[in-house]
Parts: sequence; C-alpha cells; structure tokens
Amino acid sequence: MAGALISTTIPNLINGVSQQPYALRLASQCELQENAHSSVVEGLRKRPGTTHKAKITNAPAGELFTHTINRDRTEQYEVIVGNQALKVYDLKTGTEKTVAFPNGTAYLTATDPRSAFKAVTIADYTFLINRTITVEQDTTLSTSRQPEAIVWIKQGSYGTRYAINLNGNTAEVNTPDGSVSSHITQVQTDTIAANLITAINSQAPGFTFSRNGSSIWIRKNDGGDFTINVTDSQGDQATKLVKRSVQRFSDLPAKGFDGFGVEIAGDQSSSFDNYYVKFQTSSGTESGVWVESVKGGQAIRLKASTMAHALVREANGTFTFKQVTWEDRKVGDLESSPMPSFVGKKLNDIFFHRNRLGFVADENVCFSRASDFFNFFRSSATQVLDTDPIDAAVSHIKVSILQHAIPFNETLLLFSEQTQFQLGAVDLLTPETITINQTTEFECSLKARPVGSGRNIYFTFNRGEFSGLREYYVDGDTKTNDANDVTSHVPAYVPKDISKMAASSSEDTIAMLSETERNTIYVYKYYWNDQEKLQSAWYKWTFPETDTILSVEFVESNLYLVIRRADGVFIESMSVNPGTTDTGFEFGLHLDRKVTEASCTVSYNAATNKTTITPPYALEAALLPANGQYTIIARDGDPIKKTGQVIPYTLSGNALVVAGQLTNFFVGRNYVMRYRFSTFVIKEEAVGGGQMTVGEGRIQLRKANLTYDLSGYFRVEVTPLRRDTYSYIFSGRVIGSAKNVVGEVAVDRGRFAFPIMSKNDAVTIDLINDTFLPCAFLSAEWEALYVIRSKRL
Repeated sequence: MAGALISTTIPNLINGVSQQPYALRLASQCELQENAHSSVVEGLRKRPGTTHKAKITNAPAGELFTHTINRDRTEQYEVIVGNQALKVYDLKTGTEKTVAFPNGTAYLTATDPRSAFKAVTIADYTFLINRTITVEQDTTLSTSRQPEAIVWIKQGSYGTRYAINLNGNTAEVNTPDGSVSSHITQVQTDTIAANLITAINSQAPGFTFSRNGSSIWIRKNDGGDFTINVTDSQGDQATKLVKRSVQRFSDLPAKGFDGFGVEIAGDQSSSFDNYYVKFQTSSGTESGVWVESVKGGQAIRLKASTMAHALVREANGTFTFKQVTWEDRKVGDLESSPMPSFVGKKLNDIFFHRNRLGFVADENVCFSRASDFFNFFRSSATQVLDTDPIDAAVSHIKVSILQHAIPFNETLLLFSEQTQFQLGAVDLLTPETITINQTTEFECSLKARPVGSGRNIYFTFNRGEFSGLREYYVDGDTKTNDANDVTSHVPAYVPKDISKMAASSSEDTIAMLSETERNTIYVYKYYWNDQEKLQSAWYKWTFPETDTILSVEFVESNLYLVIRRADGVFIESMSVNPGTTDTGFEFGLHLDRKVTEASCTVSYNAATNKTTITPPYALEAALLPANGQYTIIARDGDPIKKTGQVIPYTLSGNALVVAGQLTNFFVGRNYVMRYRFSTFVIKEEAVGGGQMTVGEGRIQLRKANLTYDLSGYFRVEVTPLRRDTYSYIFSGRVIGSAKNVVGEVAVDRGRFAFPIMSKNDAVTIDLINDTFLPCAFLSAEWEALYVIRSKRL
C-alpha cells in the first residue's frame, strides 16, 4: 500500500525533559536537555554563560554557607561563611567588603558550614544561627540584696503604742493622749518613725537605720539576716512590716528606698500572684515609685555567645560581625517569666514574621516581642500583653522536630520530616491568639531549605536514589492546602540529597544542587497563566568535573554561583533574563568564567609581536575536554581585530599567547548545549478531550524544519540506529540575507531544513551548540511517509 506524505508541527520546545514513554509525552518535551534554557519568550536557547566576579580563596576550601543580602537595587552582597571565617562580597563589583570582628568569631566554627548555618536579613541586620551550638542561659544572676526591711508607720493616733522587736530586742514609742493641742506633732507619722529609730538604736546595736518620711529602712551592718516584728495598740493596723514579701501591693508604703525589692504574694481577690516590685527613685530625690522587678538570685540573661549573632551593615558601608546584646529578663521569676523554650536546645531555623524575630527549636516556635527583636521575655508578670513574646509548640501524634519556618501567604509554614504545620490565620498575632495547625502530611528532605516563589513554596523529598520536588499551594476555591509533585514525569532524573535550592519569582525558575552531582545545576522552569500552568520543564546545566558548585543564589534575574576549583573558590554570575547582551554585541557571549581585558594581566612584546594574556584564575586546560577549552573573542574598541573575531592562541603555563597586538577582548570557557528530540509520533484528538498517540502504521521520516531566532551557530546531528552520524551545520550565514555582512558576526532568524531518512523510532536527533554564538529555537516541523494497512474511523 502506498504511503501518505504527512507533516506535523511541534509548536514549541520549551517543556524540558520527560521520562515517560515517548507515546505519552507532550510534543514539546524532549529526551535530553543540557545547558539549554527554556523560555516562553525566547523559546529554547543556549543557557547564558557565567561571568567571573571574584576569587574568594587561593586554596581549595571545604563546604561553605552562603547568604545573599539584597538590600536594594544598588546594594547586593554575598555572605560567605566557612573555615571559621566570614567574608562579604559586593555582587555587582565582586570586591570584598571590610568586616570588623569585635567578638563572635568562635560562633563561626562548624564541621559542615553548609548545613550548620542559617540566616535571615532584616534591614541592615543579618542574623546568623549555628545549628550545632546549644543555646545556654548566662551564669549572670539578678542582683540579690542583703536582708533588709521597711517599717511603715501607716497612721498616727493618740494614745497608741508603736513597738519594734529586732532580733529579740524591743523598742517602743507611746503617743500622748491628745489632751493638749501641742500633742498633735507627736502623732505625725514621720515623727513617730523618727522616735522609733531613736529608741531602737540603743536597743539593737549593729544595725543601720534610715528614714524617708514615715518609712524606716533597716539592715544589718554585717549584711546578715535578722528577725523583726512590729506591733501597735491599734490592732496592728497602724504599722506595716515589709520584708521579703507582702500580701498585696497596697501594703507597700508610698515612700521607699531606691532598689528595695519585695515579692507580692497575692490573694484570692487578685487574678495574679507572686510578682516582684522594687522602689525606684529619680536621681537626687526622695520620691519614687514601685515598679515591677525581677526576683533576685535567678538567671536573667541569654548567653550571647550561644545565641544568634548579627552581621551589621554600618553607615559607612563596612560590616561588623558581633554578638547580639539580648535583653535581660526584667520582671517575675523563672515560673512567671521563664526562659524561652529554645534554651538548652539547638536552634534549627531563624525567620522574621509579623514584625517579630523568630526561632525554631525542637517542636517549639519562639517569637520575640513585637518590634523588639532582641527581647524574648515578658514585659509584665501580672498580665499578658499583645506585644509579649510568643512561645508555642506543635501538637501531633508523631514526633515533629521542626526544621524550617517559611513565611507564606500571610502566615508561617513549618516543616518537619513528615508533617507541615501552619499558623492560624488571625488579624493580630499575640500570645492569646496564636494557634498552630497541622495542614498536610508530605515527607520532605530537610537538607535543602524550602523556598518561596510567587504564590507557592517548593520543597524536596527523597525518592530512593533520586529526589522529587513538591509545589505547595493554597487552593483558591476550597482554601485547602496541597502539594503537587512536579517531578512526576521525571521520577528518576533529579539525584538524591538536594542540599540547596534557589528561586527567582521574576524568572519563574528554581535552581537546585545535589550532593551526588556537584558539577550540575538542576533547573525547574514553570509558567502560570492565571490558574493554568503552561510550562513545567526540567533540565540541567552542567559544568566540567573540575568544578564543584558549593552554592547558588538568585537576586532578581541574576544567578550567583560559588564554585570550588583546584586553585580556589570563585563567585560567578549568570543573567537568565531574556535579552541579555555583552558590550559591543547584540547578544550575550555563551562562555563561562567570562572576563574582559580589564580583569586580566595583558602584556605586548613588540619584538616578538605577541600578546600574553593571563586570566585572574588558573586555566586547568589540560583537565578540560576538547570542546570545553577557552576562547578569546575580540570586542569593540580593538584597533586591529574585528568585533566577534575568534583569536587563535597557544598556551604558555597559565597564559594565553596570541600573535599580534590585542587590546580589547573577552576570554571565557566553552560549554556544549545539547537537546535531543523525543521520538516523533502522530497524535490525534482523543475521545473526551486531549490527544492520543497513533500506534498503528509505519512512520518513515524524510526531513524536518527548525524555526530559529537570533542564531549564529548550531548543528543538527542525525544518528540512525546502527548507522553513522550525519551533521548539518547552520553557521549564521544565509545567502542573500542583509545580515550576512563580511567581517561581522552573523546572527539571523529563519527556518533550517535537514534530512532524516529513517524510521521514527530508529533515529536520534540532537541539536548542538559548542560555540560562543547564540541559538534559539521556536518550533519544529517534520515530514514523513505514513503507511497504514487499515483505515481509521
């Protein structure tokens, strides 16, 4: 039976890798995608190259912790912690900032800094926690005063006896009966107090007595304790003794002595008891007030060396890393105002939510006082204020050690190994209104901190030898929480033990690092149109085996990488936003470790007519593959070479030697983009909607067409089963095109046709670009002879 000549279109190539059988894949999914980037704006393009920013160390370092400070559009910094040191780099210039260390360097000690540290930035303060250090309370205790007492003459009456028994010695004062008018001065309370001091002085030596109005302050000269009792002939209602504790606040005199403290024991008429007050006077005055105080002789302070430390940006642009001065406990005792629950435990995470600094430790979440980030103690032991600290524990049938806290959707999402919790939605977050509810139960991997991007939070989980990624969201209709597995179509693609994730909400991109493939970045690219997800693409960006990627961080559309190599650790940047260009070009050069002559050491020898170029890093050329070597590209401003010209060179140690004089150029390392098409199949509309693959018949491919945009080079490699590979190269030079100018880099758009001449499931078709030139693919179309014995209904 004669075959029918058919053709079909692949509308785009932006949905990444799929590990489903090819019959189930979308036409826009592929078999393999390396060093390519899927963009809904530019189509499938070669990933951007990296730009060298700074060299952190001259020798290989161990694992590093990194944190990005995105202060504003003009100030962005990268914090690097490792080898018991902390450094800060300007991400725009790559220069190292000055960091002062008045104290706190011991807090930077960790075997694995990558997992030991976490940080959060609030304005000019970056708080850093060491998860390996147990928080302790300081040995400093609240001030304990020597035993002392106040005798308060509450009222003066005629014909009344006032007596003080001090260590068994009794002194008394009797007031006159008031028979004459002059007796009135003898019943004044301050006069009675003065007369009692005179009387007791002779009866009880070794004591010091002071008077403030009608209050008598008594303490022993040697600081020892003593016994005291007061009586009067008015049923003991005319005098009050204040020593250690009183029943009610009303039992305290209006005038006291500065620093004198006492416990209010309380009674059934009050809703609180057992709080402490002290008398506080203004400097140089005898008047004062009773204010809430702390019980003497108890711990009041968090040990600063075990608590979170702060990296502070100073007004002059430098930084200071130091211990934080945390507020002391100022009221109550350890029962009414206890130490935060994280004391005696290791901090697992730090966060900022609802104008409170927070810590996660064990099963507890601890918030600071509102707007007072350094205070984790109550302001009053007599009442709970809305601004007081919050200390709450999660409740679940399983042991739920909280590891991560992520602000999300106006609330706080808490992660344990198997369960997710969420703060209850309330207008005001207070100690009285806080609730922590279990929301979902998804297993998650705790090595990588979940990241928020837009309206979703992404977290990883282990799937045997591989990892999965879940997209946590709140359903807009039902208001329920759920987490979709966005790796369901690539279950064996992302390796296990993801250690780092970075998200860019402006580029809808998630970048991930695995502990098992240290030279690869796994990328998840998505795109939402209202409530419909139009893109869900997985692919990877690979680097030479000489590179170990320690960290990745997004700042807007720029991805910053910290990479360890044999000669040190480097910071590099990659701009993933569409339309990125390099100076003098209409496109970005696709080279890694890219630098200009300004960053290199350049010398010209007129005698030999050769230019020697030494980049700011070791080339390691002998360790790189042939298609991953360094390339020199002339750029605008060079008086001899043309822009875009590839300059041949020879290696001389760590230098590149070129013939002639070269002044303006780019130097960088090549990398290879590879995209492998899925098997071409015929699809038809399925009953009930969607598409299904036609499995009957033979598809004999003849040719294919690529629609490309702003491309300077690519080649198509067609490899039929058990036959040689055929290469078809597009060089950017299109006959008759106005952009095909001699002496200039040719970048054009159009259609590129290439033959296949093979059965659809017996051929491999790859798109490859191993040059610095760009390529972008919008769609594809293939043509085939289709032979089928039967007629489909």
